[in-house]
Amino acid sequence: MPDGAIYTEQEAEDFVRGLMLLGTGGGGDPEVGLRNLLDHIRARRPLRWTDLSSVPDDAWTCSVFGMGSIAPQESLSAEERRRLGYGEVRVEYPMVTAVEELAHYTGLDIQVIVAFEPGAGNTPGPMDAAARLGLTFVDADYAGRAIPELSQTLVAIAGHNLWPAAICDPWDNRLILKSAPSAQIGERLGKMISIVTQRPDRLGTCAHAGFLLPASEMKNNVVAGTLTLALRLGTAIRMARERQQDALKATTDVLGGWLLFTGVVTRKDWESRDGYMFGTTFIDGTGAFASHTYRIWFQNENHIVWHDDVPYVTSPDLIMVVDQATAEPYTNTALATGQRVAVLGAKSDSRYRSEAGLAALGPKHFGFDLPYRPIESVVA
Repeated sequence: MPDGAIYTEQEAEDFVRGLMLLGTGGGGDPEVGLRNLLDHIRARRPLRWTDLSSVPDDAWTCSVFGMGSIAPQESLSAEERRRLGYGEVRVEYPMVTAVEELAHYTGLDIQVIVAFEPGAGNTPGPMDAAARLGLTFVDADYAGRAIPELSQTLVAIAGHNLWPAAICDPWDNRLILKSAPSAQIGERLGKMISIVTQRPDRLGTCAHAGFLLPASEMKNNVVAGTLTLALRLGTAIRMARERQQDALKATTDVLGGWLLFTGVVTRKDWESRDGYMFGTTFIDGTGAFASHTYRIWFQNENHIVWHDDVPYVTSPDLIMVVDQATAEPYTNTALATGQRVAVLGAKSDSRYRSEAGLAALGPKHFGFDLPYRPIESVVA
């Protein structure tokens, strides 16, 4: 697969649109992600990614990503920030600082940045950091879809540790995580720190730099080509709309996926808890799905679907909610009552269908006593 790049504002918008789709309802804020990209595009600095085959096996790599709930919340005023001890923003690019702190702590020459997941915020963020640091950004990520927990990455499932990890936020909190007893505890520590980080501002980045690996190991634990796929998806959706073609079909054609349902959102119940946004979206069917209902449970991202109260598609396969007419993807933060939507599905990476993969990202991990059924057998 050739290297790729984004040169124009249109390409940046298409890229973020595709990433938002692969974000399966989460994956970070698209407004922040697009802003990260446009800073470079408007300065005439192309944003590039590199095919895995071009990365030397002995190069040191790390991932850098933000952690926290995607739930909406009110930001604090400047006076409230001062009263609570936050003060003003001191670190403009926390992901850049986190990578620098990790390199300083370990004494290693980090040359390559790997996206934690595809998402409208969580891919442009590390791409921005790689560009500012002059590092290589690879056409791959550690999940192939957005996920709520770092222990659900393919690299963690394979037994690699997040730590040592460097953590930095806009308020200049800086920490080194030297060790943890498990990936699950590393995840909980990160989420608890993110609650402090995001209290003044939901969009404040709690940046974690970790999964420090030689490229030879990184290559064994990524989903390749996801940046190129995101750009193809976003471009296909836009071009179908411009040509007055079926944008939903254009999307599923590129994904190799399925249209699962169309309807109107009648309710969305949610809460922000333990550093995540939990909730359920209720949809009444329209068109070919009239008189049917859909229910989607999410923990940041969409994970379990019930069709007429019968369990249907589940994680690790991808469940994506888009506008019914335009195929514009929705995050669960933005999805609202009254919106006319379509639900799309696609296969996860085959490694998530292993015993270890299902233990990490299957329905039982989320507390649902349901068997995993591959999406292709469900829709058949």
